[in-house]
Amino acid sequence: MYRADLIAVTPAGSVPDDLRPFVEFKASLLKRELKREQVVALFLIATTSCYIPVFLDKGMTLDDVKKDLAEQQAEMATHSLRIIEEALKRLDSEKKK
Repeated sequence: MYRADLIAVTPAGSVPDDLRPFVEFKASLLKRELKREQVVALFLIATTSCYIPVFLDKGMTLDDVKKDLAEQQAEMATHSLRIIEEALKRLDSEKKK
C-alpha cells in the first residue's frame, strides 16, 4: 500500500487548476456529476506526483474514505485520520441545517 497524505478538504469549485484534472477524472470514472459545492478531500501519494480525490458525502464514514483509497492501493497517513473525521462531522452537521 502507498501512503496517502491529505493536502486539502475543499469544495470542488475551489480545487486549484493544476489539480482539477484529477478531480474531473475521478468524477468521470464514477459517472458522477461534479458540482462546484461538492466537498472533496485531496490526497497526495507519498514520493509521487499522483493525487487521489475522494468525494465526501453526507453520511460517509472514515471507513468509506479508507475503502476508496484502498481501491487505489493507498492507505491514509495517520495524521490525516482526525482531519478527515472532523471534515465528515462538519459536513453532516452542515447538511442538517
